[in-house]
Amino acid sequence: MTTKEGCRLSSSSLMEPTPEKRSSDVQGLLLRRSRSIAAEWLRMLAVTLVLGILYVWRGGASLLFLLVASGLLMGGGLLLQAFGPRRFEITRSITPSRPVAGDSLLVEVQVSFSTRLPVPWMILTDYWGGGWHRELLFPGFRRSFRYSYRLNEVPRGIHRLYGSRVSWGDPAGLFTGETRLEARESLKVLPKPLYIRAGLPESSRSAGEMLPKRGRSSGESADIRHYIPGDPLNRIHWKSSASKGTLQSRVPEKEEGRMSCIVLANCPGNYEIPFSALSPRSQREKGNPAFERAVSAAMGLMLSAERTGGYVQLFTGGWPEGMARYEGLGKIPSRVQDMLTEITPGGTRSLARLLEDASQHWIPGMTVAVITGRLEEEAARILARFLVQGVKVELYYVWDQPSPQPESAAAGDFRPQAAGTIGGSLVRLGARLYCLDPSAAPEWKKEGETHAFPGKPTLG
Repeated sequence: MTTKEGCRLSSSSLMEPTPEKRSSDVQGLLLRRSRSIAAEWLRMLAVTLVLGILYVWRGGASLLFLLVASGLLMGGGLLLQAFGPRRFEITRSITPSRPVAGDSLLVEVQVSFSTRLPVPWMILTDYWGGGWHRELLFPGFRRSFRYSYRLNEVPRGIHRLYGSRVSWGDPAGLFTGETRLEARESLKVLPKPLYIRAGLPESSRSAGEMLPKRGRSSGESADIRHYIPGDPLNRIHWKSSASKGTLQSRVPEKEEGRMSCIVLANCPGNYEIPFSALSPRSQREKGNPAFERAVSAAMGLMLSAERTGGYVQLFTGGWPEGMARYEGLGKIPSRVQDMLTEITPGGTRSLARLLEDASQHWIPGMTVAVITGRLEEEAARILARFLVQGVKVELYYVWDQPSPQPESAAAGDFRPQAAGTIGGSLVRLGARLYCLDPSAAPEWKKEGETHAFPGKPTLG
């Protein structure tokens, strides 16, 4: 490829579907040694010695030419290794600065160095956590240049640049130099929001429908709950705290009367593929696509709540029990988006335990969005208990499971599919179900197919 800045060629193996390639593997590439200087010189000295012996023995113009050429190559190699490129400075800029999963990123690299000699060729290799990129350049007499490359379909997570390796050499490649440059750059790729019809909270609800109205004595009515570290002092309800003996806080009734709770399961067991849903090994996606869909759904729900000004809580594993990862209204803080960027299906608490923690703050009329891979009987029992108490439940899942059959049921009895699954049982109690993998959902459950949310989400 020819440009105004000279000739360059590139090759890469970047951003494979498994984003977290082991750092030890990448660092091993950085530490792998090329031909050593001693080996290069021993090889050329051996060739020169053989040519010298042959010339002394047989003579001849051809051997003399080869002997002189060998000496010139050794002289050029000595100069290149003694006065080759030094003091490298590499700067990179990545756009967009706050990417989401699946984006194609443009990496612009500017390289400068100092040397007293022309450099015939140079190879600059960047080692990312998900692969590598190698650029072949022909600097000549230039001491600075820039180039760019792309990271395609970058997955969610934190991607680190572990370092760079710069190699150069003479035109024949007989004598080379190399330097390794440390890098501490990292790139956060946010989950791609997944918006689902009738998202959370529902904009069609009228003011006060989701939270019962109360008399207003000070311009703001409030619900009372236990104090959570981080609540401002002006929200502490001192009278209730004195009567109950523990700190109580107000949950202000928001202007549009919306309050919702998002529960994201991140226990590995919730995302184990059921045997009935297993596909041939050659057709299976790498990574954990079910969990990625769940995280994307959580991000979409959070941003939907941000748009409508709803009060939202987020519960997920890896946090002190009984405490929300986030609670508030308005713009979603960057730390919450970063948490969803780094979260993995490695939690130790089951969905049922998460629901027990989150349900301490549920009140009739509010909306609860539960996101999981597979439905569990124990978690369904908890949701059923709150459905009959007036809590609105929206369940986002990937795989449904059969309901437990009573022992007295006849083996040949016909039961509709909706009533024969855990999800179908919750639907009969008033829950709304949305399958995150519509291709695997029965026809009666496909009302939750995704669509684009109007406008641009506020990521960052």
